[in-house]
Amino acid sequence: MNASTVADVLLIVAAVVWVLARQVQVARVKPRLLVLAPLVLAFFGIRSLPASTWRVPADLALLAVSAALSLGLGAWRGQTIKVWRDADGTWWRKGSVLTLVLWGVLIVARGLLYGVGVAVGHRDASDLGAVLVTLALSFAAQNTVIALRMNAAAPLPAGQPAGSQPAELAASRSTVIPSRLAAHDRLHTRRHERIQARRQERGERRETWR
Repeated sequence: MNASTVADVLLIVAAVVWVLARQVQVARVKPRLLVLAPLVLAFFGIRSLPASTWRVPADLALLAVSAALSLGLGAWRGQTIKVWRDADGTWWRKGSVLTLVLWGVLIVARGLLYGVGVAVGHRDASDLGAVLVTLALSFAAQNTVIALRMNAAAPLPAGQPAGSQPAELAASRSTVIPSRLAAHDRLHTRRHERIQARRQERGERRETWR
């Protein structure tokens, strides 16, 4: 494994970690990125693929299998991402645990295809260019589903701050926050009682000395 390959692997790993982290965070939907991101990935992916890849049936078969998996899993992920619009008309989205699971399935599938490509002597069909094309197709399918669902998303209740989470996203926190507040109140009460007890004890000592 040469330095260039190591650099490519580290770049892909860093990109995957960043993508996964972004998928499960509340973020504003940017319509331009829904289109531009897959196009940029596809451009660099196709550019990185050797010209011979398009003339070898085995390479084309591996790329076709990868494309089918990418499109299918991408469309499925698009259904797992919550999409909503706030009172100002701004669109927001947030992935779920299933979103991460489906990303994991895609990564494992890509790893298996890479192993198959190396085993049959067609590594070019599973190298960096193929990975970028896979991501491009997967994002294209995911973003298409998100765009189609945006028209069906209901606006948040009037008066809710821009970018705030809808009720179903905040529900999981509803049982945690009160318990934390209650624990904080109990701790504050105990501290106050200890302070009062110490003051009373000092007062009694002064009276005794007098």
